[in-house]
Amino acid sequence: MHKKKKEIVTGSVICGLLLLGVLAVFLLMTNQAITHSRKNQHSKSSSAQSQDTSQQAAEDLPVKTPEEKQAAFDADAATMEAYGLTYDYVHLNLAEVVQAFLADQGIEPSQVAFSYKNVVTGETYAMNDTQPMTAGSTYKLPLNMLVVDAVTEGELSMTERFDITGTEYEYLGEHDAYVAQFDGAMTIADMQEYSLVYSENTPAYALAERLGGLEQVYPMFSRYGESKADIKTIQSEGNKTTTDYYIQVLDYLWQHQEKYADILYYLEQSFPEYYYRTFMPADVVVAQKPGYVREALNVDAVVYEETPYIVAIYTAGLGGSDETTEEVNNYGLYQLEALAYVINEWHRVNMNPALNSEQTVINN
Repeated sequence: MHKKKKEIVTGSVICGLLLLGVLAVFLLMTNQAITHSRKNQHSKSSSAQSQDTSQQAAEDLPVKTPEEKQAAFDADAATMEAYGLTYDYVHLNLAEVVQAFLADQGIEPSQVAFSYKNVVTGETYAMNDTQPMTAGSTYKLPLNMLVVDAVTEGELSMTERFDITGTEYEYLGEHDAYVAQFDGAMTIADMQEYSLVYSENTPAYALAERLGGLEQVYPMFSRYGESKADIKTIQSEGNKTTTDYYIQVLDYLWQHQEKYADILYYLEQSFPEYYYRTFMPADVVVAQKPGYVREALNVDAVVYEETPYIVAIYTAGLGGSDETTEEVNNYGLYQLEALAYVINEWHRVNMNPALNSEQTVINN
């Protein structure tokens, strides 16, 4: 069975529950009651708002003129310049802007794959979307969706506490910490929270056990789509996938937001200062599932801009990392986060509604 490496908790230190397991889980547990008390109200509110937006008829949306795009560019110009991420967002398409960024960073195009979809208009852009990329912990997103499906179908209970003492583990320290803090048993809600918000492996393996184990889970991933590539979903051996598959997972998640409201809520809490959120405007909600292992730094995101969109970004070797890398490459992480800004800024200029004169004055 293929094992997944752990996620990072900060941009500078690899999440290491092997050494700090008991303490880390204890600190996470102190937030548990607050998290669950806020979950339902927050997630349902975000879901309802985004569904209302997506139900607008795409043909009724006005196409932005070059002048309107330029006004949006000008409104954000100071921020672009401060980040050193100014590109011709007005005249280039998304793939061209990404390629310009990669050239500036000295990143080979083959190191990055992405798929983007405007969920209101249906417009899509992609680059290397059928190229095999290492999935890392992003498998935890469709895994959690499968468990929600099983609960909805009455096959699993959200209130039952399941024994985790014999659950497979990546790190013994992490496993033992969960056993200690949860008295040897976790509910599905607990497993969902800690596998999505903190991207922990023990609760993810415990979720997979509810479905018969990871070997039984991998064939189920096709429920949310299949790539046009030779790798249809995620390989159980080799941990390879494509952004063409993951954009379908995100689209399925978007189309069934009420069903997966809890998942979206947890994704909104995940890594609040890193990955897709690092350079994001403070008022833009992002539901994200990052993934890190060895050479790979990835992120799948639902981005609640004025016009929402979904995006899957998978990378290899950023910052000079390779398959022997054991800790997150900090410069590689910055490059991924900067790329997320570039994609979002292109979207703001080209896809968000046109600014009115008052908005332009305020932003300037």
